[in-house]
Amino acid sequence: MSTWRIWAYALSLAGLWLIVRFSLGYAYAFNYAEAQPKGVMLNLIFVLILLVLTLYKTYNKEPQVRSYFDDFKLCLRTGVAYAVAIGLAIGVYYSTSNDMSIKRAADYAQLEEALNTPEKVAAITSSNEQLKDLTKEEIQQSYIERVNTMTSAKTVVAAGISGMVLSALIFSLIVPWIFRTVMLKELQ
Repeated sequence: MSTWRIWAYALSLAGLWLIVRFSLGYAYAFNYAEAQPKGVMLNLIFVLILLVLTLYKTYNKEPQVRSYFDDFKLCLRTGVAYAVAIGLAIGVYYSTSNDMSIKRAADYAQLEEALNTPEKVAAITSSNEQLKDLTKEEIQQSYIERVNTMTSAKTVVAAGISGMVLSALIFSLIVPWIFRTVMLKELQ
C-alpha cells in the first residue's frame, strides 16, 4: 500500500476518533477518569482495524509473494503514521476540551481535603519518607506542580504518542502473523 494512502487512512481514523472522543467527553460531562479509558480502547481498536485494512488492501490488489518481515514493516509504518495522526488529534482534543481543567480542580480539592488538619498532615509526613521534613506549604506546592505536569496537554500528548507507538509495535508483530495464518488462506 502506498504511503499517501496509509496517511489518508490514518488521518481519517484519527479524525473519526476525535469526533467520537468529543462525543464521549460531552456524554461523560468531560470527566477525564470515566471517558479517557474509552478513548484509549477506541484507539487500540482503530489501530487494529487500520493494520488489518492495510494488509487486506495490499494482498487483495493482486497475488503477491511477501515475507512476514515485509508485512511487519508495512504494519509498523502504518502504526507509526496512526500514532502521529492520533497525537495531533489528542493535542486538539485536550487543548480545546476542559477535561484537564476539571481533573486539575478535582485534584486540588482532594489535596485541600487531605491537608486540611494538622493531624492529616502529620499522618502524611509520617507515612511517606520523602515528605518527612517538608512543611504543609511545601507538600502542597510539590503536589500542585505534579498535578500541573500530569494534567498538561503536552504530557498527555507525549504519553499518547508513546503508548500508540508501543501498541503499534506490538500489534505489528502479532497482526501479520494472524493475518498470514487465517486471512491469507481465504484470499488465495
